[in-house]
Amino acid sequence: MTRVLVIDDDEINNFTVDAILSRTDFVHEYEIKDSGWNALEYLQKAEETQSYPDLIFVDINMPEMDGYEFLERYEHKFWNKHSSTRVYMLSSSISEADKEKALSYRCIYEYITKPLNRVKLSKIILE
Repeated sequence: MTRVLVIDDDEINNFTVDAILSRTDFVHEYEIKDSGWNALEYLQKAEETQSYPDLIFVDINMPEMDGYEFLERYEHKFWNKHSSTRVYMLSSSISEADKEKALSYRCIYEYITKPLNRVKLSKIILE
């Protein structure tokens, strides 16, 4: 069973991701959160109910808490207990500096560019 958490404030991207995740056989449960704060609250509850996600996709540019700040908090609070969860930076940025910064976090499995599509999702899940 695959549980997925998507963290992105972009409504269009979230609409697209929702359409992909709802129509795939690979994903059984998913949540889309529009901020890092909402995602951290969700992860705390998921930990308590033992329904922690297998995959997390996080965007870089979000208001209030950007993706990097989320990753710092995630590593501090959750990563040691859930190191098998694969975290992906999902961004529209093609900047090599953004990619290098994202990959400097211990919890980041891979940096991928938007849009997420069925092919990318299939490769990720089948890894």
